[in-house]
Amino acid sequence: MNNAPIKKKLTFSSSNLSLSDRVFKELLEKSVMAASFGYVITECGQKKNPIVFVNKAFQEITGYEPKEVLGKNCRFLMGKDNKQGSLEQIRDAIKSGSKCTAVARNYRKDGSLFFNELSIIPICDQSGKMTHLIWVLRDVTSQFKEKERLKELVAEKENRFSAYMENANEAIWRIDFDPPISPDAPESQQVQSVFTNGVFTEANDVTARIYGFKKGREVCGKPLKEFMKESDLNNMNIVAELVQNTYRMQNMITHEKSSDGKSKVILNNITPGIRKGKILYIWGASLNVSDLFEAQEKLKRSTEKLIEQKRALEEKNIALKELIAQIGLEKKELKDRVTANIEQVVLPSLEKVRLNKGNEMYIEQYRKALENIASSFGQKVANFRVRLSPREIEVCNFVKNGLTNKEIARLLNIALHTVEKHRRMSRKKLGLTKKGTNLHTYLNSL
Repeated sequence: MNNAPIKKKLTFSSSNLSLSDRVFKELLEKSVMAASFGYVITECGQKKNPIVFVNKAFQEITGYEPKEVLGKNCRFLMGKDNKQGSLEQIRDAIKSGSKCTAVARNYRKDGSLFFNELSIIPICDQSGKMTHLIWVLRDVTSQFKEKERLKELVAEKENRFSAYMENANEAIWRIDFDPPISPDAPESQQVQSVFTNGVFTEANDVTARIYGFKKGREVCGKPLKEFMKESDLNNMNIVAELVQNTYRMQNMITHEKSSDGKSKVILNNITPGIRKGKILYIWGASLNVSDLFEAQEKLKRSTEKLIEQKRALEEKNIALKELIAQIGLEKKELKDRVTANIEQVVLPSLEKVRLNKGNEMYIEQYRKALENIASSFGQKVANFRVRLSPREIEVCNFVKNGLTNKEIARLLNIALHTVEKHRRMSRKKLGLTKKGTNLHTYLNSL
């Protein structure tokens, strides 16, 4: 490789070397020429700071041979791409004579782009005047592309996350703690720090709607305690549980307030951000379950009401069963009454009609007996404790219906004193002997 010689003698500090200047310079030149980095030397004393030396690596990196670049300014490698931010940094370094490292977009001889990590080292003479600049070129295209790819991946993930946050059905939020919370601090101190230091730094629109806002940005910057009241004992217990679980929670219920003061019941899943052993923030995904909670409360109240109604119904069923039993008893009693009237009153009268044809009085007695067929008369006068004889029952029935002793004697074809005897025995058996109660009146009261 034909390299133009440096026109001005360079000085190097070699006090520890025993080599002659010539040998040292030869070693230095060989090492520069063999280096994997591109080396370029420009002469500051000349107009446009021209290139006076390039090594072999420069040719390999750029594709230019030395004869094509000697005498040119290094900026030719940028082509028309001269609006780069790093140019200002390079100009300032050259002007001030200071070292600098910057990445610039350069172009090879074939026009292909490469990213050049450029380090500039000023060289001064014995008087301190800057005479030359050493430019060290390193092709960092692959690293730069990898870095750009990583940036793109990060940006893509951020975009995906942003899209997820905006389109999620859940409220996605982040609360930062400043200063961070030490998990080694006492539990009460950590709980206090959550309320005191917690501030929303991320929030999607769903989060905003939970708290009565429209956009997530309206929530960002607001303290946690504005929505989650420290005075609520439930919230204090919940945060204490969060602290106990190292700021990780699943399906945690909190009671919070929206901007209009309405109570909200929120279901939360939380995970912490930990750095250097301290809690910097917590990420959360939340659902507003206020409607579900209210529905459950209504269901609970309805269930309790149904249980109470069931209890009342059971009591009514018991009373109804008792009523049905009573009706059964009364039905049986009615049947017994009818049976007693028929057997004790009607049938004997019919028998008399059969034996005494043409005696209309018996027929009238039969009619009255049928009218009172469901009365308790027949049952009561046949009661086992009374023990009226059939003839006494028959006499009592006639007395009940208003017949006189003579009429009864004639109908039954018995003597008058016999009728009177039956009446006396009936009064005795019915417990009326020592009472002034009329037998006719008493029998009609049955």
